[in-house]
Amino acid sequence: MRSLFDFGGYVSVFILVLVFGLMASVDLQAQELPKFEAEIRVEVNDTDGDAGFQLFVDGDPWQRIRVKGPDGRHVYGVSNRGKLRRFGSAELFTESNEPNYADLSLPEILEFMPEGEYEFKGFTIDRQKVETTAELTHDLPCGPEVIFPAEGEEVDPTQPLIIAWMPVTNKIDTSSPTGECGNETDIEIEHYELVIEIVDSEPEQKLTVILPPDTTEYLVSPDFVVPGAEYKFEVLAREESGNQTITESTFFTSD
Repeated sequence: MRSLFDFGGYVSVFILVLVFGLMASVDLQAQELPKFEAEIRVEVNDTDGDAGFQLFVDGDPWQRIRVKGPDGRHVYGVSNRGKLRRFGSAELFTESNEPNYADLSLPEILEFMPEGEYEFKGFTIDRQKVETTAELTHDLPCGPEVIFPAEGEEVDPTQPLIIAWMPVTNKIDTSSPTGECGNETDIEIEHYELVIEIVDSEPEQKLTVILPPDTTEYLVSPDFVVPGAEYKFEVLAREESGNQTITESTFFTSD
């Protein structure tokens, strides 16, 4: 006859096997969850006086995505159709039109996409449901104020060329029809982005650099500075929630 200890031992082993089996199953399910990430932001062009919205999705191959706003209303949708439907899409970047403030004021533009949590839902090519959320704020950094070179200035290509701007410390007044820089300073810049392009160059010559928030100048490589050329550049300030504001300018190099 078996003792109670023997039965207790079998029961203990069974419980341990069951617990470890459940843990392994949960861990496997967690590993098999499809990747799905999303961002949503406002982009302002301080030079042109316009603004619009950008959406970004990245993840395992998907076939359809739907986006709903904080009020539950449908905001955006995309479906992968045609022959590539079987492959699915792994990345999406789209941006809206950017109405000029003369046609639509900044408060009217922001009214289309209120602040809050946006819900991204869809399914993969394997028919797995995917969903995530992204937060949209109306915290908009003021446009970077370029110090050098001045708009349209002619510079000596034999001398070191430094593009410099003032640090962005304030937010745009979102009640202003034309997006004027406001007095509020509760904004944190994540980074600056500088894009420099030689106009009408063949092939296209463009330089893009990402700079930390405490860096507000950049020494352009001498190899990129040629005589008798027109340059256009933009300085972009991105704040911590992803919203960004661009200032554009141009300069020339002497012969």
